[in-house]
Amino acid sequence: MPDATNAGAPPMDALATAEQLEEAAEKRISEGEADTICRNRTAFDPWLFRPRILRDVSEIDLSCSLFGAACATPIYLSSVAKGRLVDPKGEATFVRAAERLRSRFLVPTVSSLPLEEIWKASKHSQAFQIYLLTNDENFAMPAGLAEALRLGVNALVLTVDANAPRHGALHRFTSAGTGVFPSPLLDWEKFKEMRKSFPVGVPVYLKGVQCAEDALMAVELGLQGVVVSNHGGRACGNSIGALEALQEISAALREAGHLGPNSTFELYFDSGVRCAADVVKALCLGARGVGLGRLYYWAAACHGEEGIVQLVERLTFEVRRCMAQLGCRRLSELGVACLAKSEGGGFSRRLDDYGRPRL
Repeated sequence: MPDATNAGAPPMDALATAEQLEEAAEKRISEGEADTICRNRTAFDPWLFRPRILRDVSEIDLSCSLFGAACATPIYLSSVAKGRLVDPKGEATFVRAAERLRSRFLVPTVSSLPLEEIWKASKHSQAFQIYLLTNDENFAMPAGLAEALRLGVNALVLTVDANAPRHGALHRFTSAGTGVFPSPLLDWEKFKEMRKSFPVGVPVYLKGVQCAEDALMAVELGLQGVVVSNHGGRACGNSIGALEALQEISAALREAGHLGPNSTFELYFDSGVRCAADVVKALCLGARGVGLGRLYYWAAACHGEEGIVQLVERLTFEVRRCMAQLGCRRLSELGVACLAKSEGGGFSRRLDDYGRPRL
């Protein structure tokens, strides 16, 4: 395993864009590839903001609840395997950064540190991300879950978007780095069996939902919420961008009455986020919180904990500025009415509250 010392990286002030972070981080880490990565990025491009004027935006409130915990920003750190590939202290660095930011880090099953060391880096219970791995024969108690429950969890997030058998780049990268890979045997019935072992009162989420039908199934099973994600584009080639999936799922959930002021179902998003405008667009399309993956991984590769903190603080500042331009003082005021979708020839259309064209 590489010893990531962060030595020689440009200062964070000099890494103002995602492209600059990526270039600096590429010298320290490697990763898989897939064509959907590009589609994740271009999915943001057609969505344009509709600025509003003469609104009192002297104070912008970003307080929210993410995976059951009070947070100061809607931006959280998604689960990324093997944190010591980018920082010597691995996931402990990510936990401390999230705590300083008053945000969340989803502790991954495939961690580079013993779970007990990760928990010691924080004063609080953690959100734990679960895989059903290829070497797991016990569907009721996947790897690491028993220990995480003993240490204290306040949310469980089951990743379900990487279980299809494959032999491509994601398989080579993941299996080489971890020695295991998500099991292709997981299905809805096995998930029901697995869920029986989860403690009552701990909210459960599915991460990797990419279509309305699966999101509605999650509602039917009584889950607390879903994370719209395609593993940063590495799970399935030739698939729609994650933001396109978010629009579809958000519209379906609202239509069915499962998303809105009177609903307790929670919708999250990650994959392809590179700037504050991306964050705000996802929030407008229905996400409660927006997860970073590669972006904070790159920041950690360059400057460890401080790099992550500076990155998220910068993004959070820019989210506030963007919300002010939209005339929104609270996250609850963001919605599809803040957006227009670009069409061919430069024409744009406004959307109604369910993401449909408004004439």
